[in-house]
Amino acid sequence: MRTYSDAASRERLTALAQELVRQADDLALFLAYDRPSRVDERPALARAFFAQRCVSDRQLNQTIEAFRDVGAYVELFEGEQPFVEALAEGRLQALDRRLKVVYNGVEGGMVAGGFEPGRKALVPTIADSYGIVCSTSNAYVCALGRHKFHYLTLMRALGVRTPPVWQYAPRIGWTAGRRPPGGTKVIAKSTYESWSVGVTDQSIFVVDDACEERLTAIAEEIAQPVTVHQFVSGREVCVPIFTAPDPVITPPVEVVLDRVSDDAVVTIHDGLREGGVSYRRFDAPASVLDELRRRALEVFALFGLESFGRIDFRVDCDGEAWLTDVAVSAGLSDESSGFRSVAELGFDHPGYLRLVIAATLAGRGLLP
Repeated sequence: MRTYSDAASRERLTALAQELVRQADDLALFLAYDRPSRVDERPALARAFFAQRCVSDRQLNQTIEAFRDVGAYVELFEGEQPFVEALAEGRLQALDRRLKVVYNGVEGGMVAGGFEPGRKALVPTIADSYGIVCSTSNAYVCALGRHKFHYLTLMRALGVRTPPVWQYAPRIGWTAGRRPPGGTKVIAKSTYESWSVGVTDQSIFVVDDACEERLTAIAEEIAQPVTVHQFVSGREVCVPIFTAPDPVITPPVEVVLDRVSDDAVVTIHDGLREGGVSYRRFDAPASVLDELRRRALEVFALFGLESFGRIDFRVDCDGEAWLTDVAVSAGLSDESSGFRSVAELGFDHPGYLRLVIAATLAGRGLLP
C-alpha cells in the first residue's frame, strides 16, 4: 500500500519549485484570462455571473509578480483572441525563452447567447498547434471537465464511487428518458459551469411531481441543462494533486461555510461573497485519509488530468468518499483550496503559483 507523509510531499514539491526558479531566465509565461468587459460583448454571459467570476486585477498582479520576481518573462492576454493573434504573428515564438507556457484562464460561460460548450479546450488546442505548453491539462480533459453529466457518468461507469446522476433540459426532458426515482434526495447543478453556478439553497430537494418544474426554472435562469445527482450528506473535501513528475497529493482540505450542517453546500453566492468560503485541513482517521487519497489518485489517472488538478468528494458519516466534482483549473488565489493545502507544507502564495507551472513542465518532462 502506498504511504503518504507531509515531509515527503514537501521535499518533492519544494525541489520542483526550486528547479523552476533556477530555470526562470528560460521561462516565458503567457496568461490568457477572460476579463469582465466581455459581458459588454455578449450580455447573456451575465446570467452565469461571468464578470463576477473573472479573476481580479489583484490576483493577476500577484501572479505576474510571482514570476517576474524570479526573472521569468510574463505577458497577460485578455481572452483567447489576443493570444491567438500573437501566435499567428509569430511574436511569441520569436521570444528567446526555451520554456514557453500558457496558463488557460478562460472561463466557460456556456449560456445561450454566450459561449458554446467546450470553449475551455480552445487555448490548449491552439497552444499545441504552435508548440506551446498549456497549463494545466489538454484539450480533451478541459472539454470533459466542463460537462458534469458526462464526466460523472463516465467515472461511475469506470467503477468510481460517485452518486447516481441524471441530466434535465427544458423542451428535451431527461437525457435518455432516465428520471431519478421519486423520493430521492438530489442536488441540482449547472452542467457546463464551475463556481457552483446555478446552486442555491433551493437546489437540494426530494424528487416529486414538481421536480421538473423546479429544474426548468433553474435551467432557464442559467440557460443550460441541469445535472442532477443523488445528494450525499457529509463533509465536502478537496484533494489537490500535482505532478512532480509522478502524482503528489497535498493535504486534503475541507470546505468551511458559515452554515453548520451536513446538508450545507457551496452556492454561487458563497463563492462571490468575501469570506463566504474558507478551508481547513481535513481531520479524519488515517484509514479515511488513505482511502480518500487512493480514490483521488484513481480519478486523476482515469480522467487524464495533467500537471495540477483538484478532486472533490463528499465524505459521509461512515467515512466513505463520494466523487462530486473534478476541477481541471483549480483556483490560484490566496483564498483557494489549493493554496490552503500547500500552505500546510510551508509554501507561501508566490511559491504556490510557481509550483503550478513547475508541475506543468514536470508533467511534460521539461523539468528534471
